[in-house]
Amino acid sequence: MHKFKTIFSKKTKNVIEYFGVCHDCKKPNTGIEWCNKCDPGRFLREGKTSGNPEIDKLIHESQLNTDDRYNLEWIPYDKFLDIKSISEGGFSNIFSASWNNKRRNPNGSIIVALKKFKNSIKMTETFINEIKMYNEFDNSLRLYIVQFYGITKDPQTEEFMMVLKFADESLREYLKKNFHNLNWKEKLNILCNIADSLDIIHKNNYIHKDLHSGNILQFYMDVKVTKIADLGIAKLIQNSRSSDSSNVCGVLPYIAPEVLYGEPYTFASDIYSFGIIMIEMTTRRSPYSNVPHDEKLALAICNGLRPRVAKGTPKVYINLVNQCLDANPEKRPKNLSYYLHYLKSYKNFIDINSQDSTSENKFHSEAIYISRYMSFTNLTIPRNSTKVQIEDSKVSDSQLIDQHISDDFQSSFDQDYIEMNENVDKIDLIKYYTEDDE
Repeated sequence: MHKFKTIFSKKTKNVIEYFGVCHDCKKPNTGIEWCNKCDPGRFLREGKTSGNPEIDKLIHESQLNTDDRYNLEWIPYDKFLDIKSISEGGFSNIFSASWNNKRRNPNGSIIVALKKFKNSIKMTETFINEIKMYNEFDNSLRLYIVQFYGITKDPQTEEFMMVLKFADESLREYLKKNFHNLNWKEKLNILCNIADSLDIIHKNNYIHKDLHSGNILQFYMDVKVTKIADLGIAKLIQNSRSSDSSNVCGVLPYIAPEVLYGEPYTFASDIYSFGIIMIEMTTRRSPYSNVPHDEKLALAICNGLRPRVAKGTPKVYINLVNQCLDANPEKRPKNLSYYLHYLKSYKNFIDINSQDSTSENKFHSEAIYISRYMSFTNLTIPRNSTKVQIEDSKVSDSQLIDQHISDDFQSSFDQDYIEMNENVDKIDLIKYYTEDDE
């Protein structure tokens, strides 16, 4: 217990009681075990540098802009134990490790994910870009993306690694294991989490550019939480046109047709990727898994090919998918999070149990679900073909849902959609909502 001098006000005494006193300047800490005057840059003064001036600067700036200990750290590699390889992506490898950090967990070590960029010595720009994005989200916004603890470096390979909160599994893995037990309420909860996270990214003027079920992560805490990861190739919207239009990067089935054709990434490109994930949530299948992910598939997507949803999928859900996957980016939803929360709020809708397809999911050897660079030269201008189809065209998707979605709810949803998306033609929208799928 601290002994307070009479010169301290009651408020200051309370601060000291809760945060403690800085060992250097002897003034009250600004946060638990953190003094924003003395602690920022301590790692530099103690000689614990990354060896890269730009990375050191980023860490220092992050620490200057916070009042507490939960900020970006430089973490010596020898602080990690029991390092294990978990997965390999297109541009990075993921490891799990035990990190003994009393400041973040007084009860002992915590399990973290180490993200090592392949050839990170040459990929410094991508690595630093992801760090900058995390830094630009303040603490409240970080609720929507994967928690970022700091940076380390493998002393043997000299490759940098990001230290992140360890996720239990990706959405793709989760669907494979748990799809039979998911109902619509749980599916919509997951989609609302993703849409909220994407909305935060867009409101900060970033485009994700690589949204797919493999980089959406599940965390099992007091409640299940879904967050977006892999922000490395994300880019500020004002810089999106500076990209090399001859190359696209990502997982082909999730890339918007206009991007395949050579147009720049936009917010609407991310919405298209989200629409593919919405279909995946109805089938548990990875999109286009039975064909090679090559230029023929890219051409088919530009010509209007879209994956099929599972039978039993609510009509109102299919209509929202159709809007997300429109070949015209201007017609995609601009208030996606709003509509998903609207759907989730409708009790009779969310109580319907999940439907499942009985057919097997066959994987082609050239169906690739890791991010990579691709280049296509003979594609056509993107166009719409048919609307998203159900798996079995002989079974009407509406027969399981008409009794649950009231006309009032459908009409209200339609009207709100029209009012909030002025670029959508009203006649076309009403036709979407009334025609039967063929």
